[in-house]
Amino acid sequence: MTRAARTVVVGIDGSDTAREAAAVAVDEAARRGTALHLVHVLPWAAAGPAVQGTGVTGPDVGGLLRAAAEADLRAAAGDAADVLGPDRVSWSIVPGDPADALTGEARGTELLVLGSRGVGGVSDLLLGSTAAAVLTAPPCPVLLLPDATAAVVRPRTSVVAAVAGGPADDAVLAFAFAEASMRATDLLAVHAWQDPALETAVLSTGPLVDWAGVLADEQRVLAEALAGWRDKEPDVPVREAVVRDRPARALLAAGLTAELLVVGARRHHGPARLRSTTHAVVHRPVCPVAVVPTTDAPGGVR
Repeated sequence: MTRAARTVVVGIDGSDTAREAAAVAVDEAARRGTALHLVHVLPWAAAGPAVQGTGVTGPDVGGLLRAAAEADLRAAAGDAADVLGPDRVSWSIVPGDPADALTGEARGTELLVLGSRGVGGVSDLLLGSTAAAVLTAPPCPVLLLPDATAAVVRPRTSVVAAVAGGPADDAVLAFAFAEASMRATDLLAVHAWQDPALETAVLSTGPLVDWAGVLADEQRVLAEALAGWRDKEPDVPVREAVVRDRPARALLAAGLTAELLVVGARRHHGPARLRSTTHAVVHRPVCPVAVVPTTDAPGGVR
C-alpha cells in the first residue's frame, strides 16, 4: 500500500532487537515530527487462515500467531504513543514475504528502520536475506541498526557521509546534511580512493607516481561535491577527509565513533543494486547506517 510520505516505518517481530529498533524509530519520528507505523510480517506459510483465508495451516496456529503479533504491536504502539501521541502511531500485520512486505509498507515514506536481527535480517554482524533484499531495492532511505555488541562508543558524534565523486553524491549529502542539522552535530564528508593501476605501477617501476598530484585531484573531487552545500546548510559544521584506502574500510573507520553513516544504493538502467562499498559497509556496521536510494550513471566507486 502507499503510506503517507511523512511516516517512519519499522519492522518488528517480538525479538529484543526489534524492540530496540522500535525505540529508535520512535526517536526518529519524534526528531522529524512524523507519524510512526509499526509492521509485523507473518510469512504466508505460517500465517494460517486467520490471516490468509486459504486453509493452508490449522486455524489455531494462524490465530495464535496473529494474536502474538497483535500483542507485540499493541505493546510497541502503546510505548510509542506515550512519546508521539496516539494520533501519530499506527500498526499493521502483513502476510507474505518479509522483504516484499516491508518494501511495500515503506514505499515513498520518510524512513524505514530495520533492527540488527530478527526482521531486520542481520545475524552475527552478517547481512541476512530480508535486509539484503530490502536494501537492494530500497523503497525509501533505510536505517540499518548495528548489533549492539559490535562496538560500544559513548558519546557518539558526527554524521559521516560517503562521497564517491558522482551524481549520486547529491542524494547522499542532502540526507546527511539534514540529519546533521536535526541532530545538531557536524558532518564529516569522507572521500576514499584507491587506484589499483597506480599501485601496480609503483610495484613494477618504482616510486614514479606523483602522489601529491593525485591527492590534489582527489581533494578537488570532494570539494566539487561539497560545493554549495555550506551555503544551503550554514549551521552545519563540515569537516573533510580524503583517504587513500579502500572506501569501505575508510568509511567504517570514520563511522566507529559516529552517530550515523550515510551511504548510497545506486539505481541505473533497471533495479537498484548495492554497490561494492555499500555492500561491505552494511555487512559489518559499527554504527547506524542510512542507505539512501540514488540515481547515477553506470560505474563503480574506486
